[in-house]
Amino acid sequence: MKVYRSFDEARAARLGATVATLGVFDGVHVGHRHVIRECVTLSVERALASVVVTFVQHPRAIIAGRAPKLITSIRHRFRLFEELGVDHVLALDFDRRLQQMPAAEFAHLVFEDILHARVVVLGHNCRFGRNREGGADFLIAHGDEFSFEVKHAEEIRVGTEILSSTAIRQAIERGDLEAASRMLGRPYSLFGKVVRGDGRGRTIGFPTANLDLDHELLPPNGVYGAIARLNGERHLALLNIGCRPTVDPGRTLPVVEAHLLDFEGDLYGKNLEVIFLMRIRDERRFDSLDALVARIEQDREELLRYQAEGRGGEKPLRKD
Repeated sequence: MKVYRSFDEARAARLGATVATLGVFDGVHVGHRHVIRECVTLSVERALASVVVTFVQHPRAIIAGRAPKLITSIRHRFRLFEELGVDHVLALDFDRRLQQMPAAEFAHLVFEDILHARVVVLGHNCRFGRNREGGADFLIAHGDEFSFEVKHAEEIRVGTEILSSTAIRQAIERGDLEAASRMLGRPYSLFGKVVRGDGRGRTIGFPTANLDLDHELLPPNGVYGAIARLNGERHLALLNIGCRPTVDPGRTLPVVEAHLLDFEGDLYGKNLEVIFLMRIRDERRFDSLDALVARIEQDREELLRYQAEGRGGEKPLRKD
């Protein structure tokens, strides 16, 4: 999959005819996946390339002056797009120019001039252009002005749950990762690059990979059982989200660190996805490092029991 970070980069790639779709696609949830799969399927059927147009940051940061935390960073979305079979991604920085651009101008510039789209697939709530005037309905109503076919993807529901990135964020924030996973259509996960920490975990026998998550939304602080995906391999992992009160008193910003149970080696600089399986316990302060180590051993045994009972697939389990 090839990624372009500006109109100029995409134009320089001289793409042939494509099938394109557009959206923030935060979370790449069930509804998003339906739209993207339709785009990819049509591209295969018509022997064209598939293109996803998305935005690095949430447009609300410009439109409203503030934006929600992202469920999936742009790097995480790239990974998920690639898993869905997308050929190309145009990832744009949403700015005042895009905010003020009339919908017809945006469609001509992006879909026709740059992407040479033969078909444009849009979800039911996809909006673009000044005052959000653009969408599938707009393109269909002004069809004579454009050279591409428009496909309006149907709305998808998950049972009785309202399917939206907002609903998923709320589920994550309250720790209901089972509900979040249902709406995502995949196990809830975090994705980031491993960066150097203080190395304290190694000194107590539990080396950890500290993750730079590029501002992804976090679930409540605590210790979780997870699967870590690294270079196509999967490893059971203990995941700690929190301020590490035992070893770093006074810290206020949470860190995310994963201890891979069956891995030895250098992880620095590598991309790591952690897929949540279960919540083991709340974060707490221990009276000594020995007490902390003993509790981590218990956490490890609890995760291994979970795995031994055959529950170690990629399905989250709530634990109250």
